[in-house]
Amino acid sequence: MTEPSKKTPGFFAVDVHQLDQIRAKNLGVEEAAAYLSLMVSTDQSNIISRGGIHSVTEYTGLTRSEAKRAIQRLEQHGLVRSLEVERKRARTVSRYDIPIHDSRKPLAGKERLLVEAIAAGQQPEGKVELNAAQRAKEKGYIEKRSDGWHILEQVNEVAFIPNSFVRVSSGSSPLARLVNNGELGPILLAVELYRLQNLMDDRGVPHEVIRGYFDGQAYPVPSDLLQRHKLHILSPGRVYRDASGKENSLNQSCEPHRFRDYNRDTFWRSLTALKEAHVVEWVVYSANGKPSGDRYAYNRPQRLLGVLRNDRHALSTPESRPAFLAYLVWCVRTAGQAYLNRSLSDLIEEWRRHSPIIAVENASVAHVEGISILRMTHRAATENTRVWYRDLCQECDDALFFIAEAARPSFPQVSALEQRLRGMKTLEEAIST
Repeated sequence: MTEPSKKTPGFFAVDVHQLDQIRAKNLGVEEAAAYLSLMVSTDQSNIISRGGIHSVTEYTGLTRSEAKRAIQRLEQHGLVRSLEVERKRARTVSRYDIPIHDSRKPLAGKERLLVEAIAAGQQPEGKVELNAAQRAKEKGYIEKRSDGWHILEQVNEVAFIPNSFVRVSSGSSPLARLVNNGELGPILLAVELYRLQNLMDDRGVPHEVIRGYFDGQAYPVPSDLLQRHKLHILSPGRVYRDASGKENSLNQSCEPHRFRDYNRDTFWRSLTALKEAHVVEWVVYSANGKPSGDRYAYNRPQRLLGVLRNDRHALSTPESRPAFLAYLVWCVRTAGQAYLNRSLSDLIEEWRRHSPIIAVENASVAHVEGISILRMTHRAATENTRVWYRDLCQECDDALFFIAEAARPSFPQVSALEQRLRGMKTLEEAIST
């Protein structure tokens, strides 16, 4: 048996079609959890896994008997295959083969031999082999180039899942929390959201796919406080009137056709389970101007306003710094500057308990509301993620500067607060010091 190739750290790739088979074959939470636990232990091919029953129990909280039965059921349905292992207790041996979905028609005997020969560096000769090569080409296994015949690798739709979704150094992983939820839907939806997420280009799951709404009502700020700027308190949801003229509200919306297996009855319930398990978070931005069109219309995200996890401001994100500074400006407006005599940790705790969404905007902007972008809380430590995070921190620093400049004429103390917050990565540092 060949030694598994070294895996790129940080994430693993899941063939989403294969994972869909868990639901299609009437399997459940245990099988989905076992499948992902084996996947996190795969090598660079994302096919050969060193994981086993011990890994499944460690990552998911399942008992040994539950893990064993789950793997057996996966084997029965062809989703994993056991490999022969000489030293069963060894941690570094390959234990399972996890096939990928292949939509191509199967090769006939002569075609398979020919494809194997090409993979070994040989080229077809004679009429019989050339005819077999042509048939294998039509099925999508090989292609003819200027320098001869070459193997075509099967390209599948995959979701890149961070290892920390399954395996954590302390506490329970997101996967383990979802296993405790007891439903398959949230696990499958989490994988689907990882498939859709694009941090570099879209800051998370594209808001064209799914988004949240926040209503904006201008707070009556005297001109001598912020002069050329206003404070806006944003509340979750958007109020609209339906065809009958009845007033309704809308908190979130999505485009069903963008999801592989959308079911309205279960989708939002599964998303709520992900929110309560802190698997997803909503990044709130201001969105200036009144959207034209139907009730689902929206304007583009503009200024960062905070990150909500289970409807509370998250302290462990860089967005917490400008969101908290906007809150302090609002507190000075409503309670006076003496309000800031309290300790910073007390102020942060009160801000998080109430978790208001506050936008500071130019007074010339006639209409301010908010839009939120869905983002997964666990991310792989890849180079792309590091670039995204660096840009995000710069965006947060720009937001800090904007809020401070707006408040500085009537609130001089904001300069010291800005500098203190700028020296932190997140507000967690202020709580821990």
